[in-house]
Amino acid sequence: MFRSSPRSRAAFTLVELLVVIAIIGVLVALLLPAVQAAREAARRSQCQNNLRQLGLAVHGFNDINGKLPYCRSGGGQNRHTWALLLLPYMEQNNIFQVYSTPITGVSQTDGMNNHTATDPAIVNARSAQLKMFQCPTRRATKALSPIQSGSTVLGLPSDYAACSGDTSTVPTTGAFPLVNANHLLAGVRLAEITDGTSNTILLGEKHIQAKMTNGLPGINDFSQDGPIYSAGENNTYHRRANSSMPLANSPMAAINSQFGSWHPSACQFVFADDSIRSLTTAVPGTVLGLYANKDDGLPIPE
Repeated sequence: MFRSSPRSRAAFTLVELLVVIAIIGVLVALLLPAVQAAREAARRSQCQNNLRQLGLAVHGFNDINGKLPYCRSGGGQNRHTWALLLLPYMEQNNIFQVYSTPITGVSQTDGMNNHTATDPAIVNARSAQLKMFQCPTRRATKALSPIQSGSTVLGLPSDYAACSGDTSTVPTTGAFPLVNANHLLAGVRLAEITDGTSNTILLGEKHIQAKMTNGLPGINDFSQDGPIYSAGENNTYHRRANSSMPLANSPMAAINSQFGSWHPSACQFVFADDSIRSLTTAVPGTVLGLYANKDDGLPIPE
């Protein structure tokens, strides 16, 4: 009885293997943009959620105090910003209490323990990573920022800034105005936003350069991305908008106290009615300035 020999299997030829590899390469090239777009959509959604949480915290502060937070307690490294005031309304009261409760041997400024203190509790409080202050598109790696050039005093940076208005002349015109005196009394009542809460920016993504003219990255640069609780550097905690300060059209754009984002062609804001809006970078600076001014009485163009 004869046994049939097993049928031999033909192997792939080199040409066939190269064709398969080429097809896989084409499929990967086609799918990669879609995967990247999906990831960016998720990051943008997280950024929107961060702004929503900040907006809710602003309104929580308003409900208790009868007005919005002041922009800053004054100018200087040890003076504090709106960001510190919002902590109790973002389930971060433990950090706020470290600042607001006197500590033996630690000096205070404007009722808060100094940011530059070396006490371990202060160091840990100003360094705590809070994701609601940071856009995931920009902050792939978490890092702290120095309070001034070369300083060992490091703190949490933020991708969001308060809107101080459409002018640098004080008192400024935004929901978070800058003033020359009585800074702690500068908080705006909602009734003072006469242009309407739906037409007035509270907070937005601030422009941070991907790379400055000296070749160094703007991320974690003290002058534009310093610790968000400290009022030492203006570009850290507030931004303006007008015809001379439109949205940054690129992460490489020069810093000019303007808002801006690393999301493609858009920048996200929370308005005084707590709505979240993504504005295209093509929006004219004049229109953005109308959104930045709380009481100019001018209509917003279609």
